[in-house]
Amino acid sequence: MGYFLAVTAIKTDSVEDIIATTIDYMTTYDLSTEIVNDLDNLDYKRDAQIYKTVAGWTVILWPEFFNVHDFPFARSIAASKGCLSSTVHVYDSEYWEHLACSGDTELHIFCSWPSYWKEAAPDEYREILGYEDDPSRLAAVLNLDPATIQPYFVAIDRLDDPETKADHEDEFALSNFWVFTDFWRKMGIVYPTPSEGLIALLRLGHDFRDKLPTA
Repeated sequence: MGYFLAVTAIKTDSVEDIIATTIDYMTTYDLSTEIVNDLDNLDYKRDAQIYKTVAGWTVILWPEFFNVHDFPFARSIAASKGCLSSTVHVYDSEYWEHLACSGDTELHIFCSWPSYWKEAAPDEYREILGYEDDPSRLAAVLNLDPATIQPYFVAIDRLDDPETKADHEDEFALSNFWVFTDFWRKMGIVYPTPSEGLIALLRLGHDFRDKLPTA
């Protein structure tokens, strides 16, 4: 079985505020959330790992199989706090998706393999085809040239060479889902090295997959 990864970055220096807002969000859906004081007692199946702020971004590394729940969370926290959020999830190591929101405005949404569900889930395929993956609005908010991040938004099944990189200095090829960490670096977001810089654990109720909204 591959990775079912989800990770969210919020543009804020207030980790305490992120913790409180995350707990409030879970409570909205009648989901229990416990602050775990022993940071060495990590449960990858239930724990949201919150990392120290780096360059103005606070990162939450979600438990396994949170990959269908991070988009609603990112939309909610951006709208409620009036901040910028960027979230990425990975499906079974096959592809990655990105969503960025500023306040209640969706700036960017992208899937690296749009045709993955073409036969198995045509409704989802049609939804993905409607994604607004032009990076212009996201780049404007970040004060970046859109050309800086545009090369990352390529359908991997259309690559002539799977080893192609968006930037020669990148660590990963475009066909590797970890390339999102190279893209994030362009945004100024540092993907954490578990568990270096870990400052809080929120243990979600065992039924989070049943209670939380999905993308």
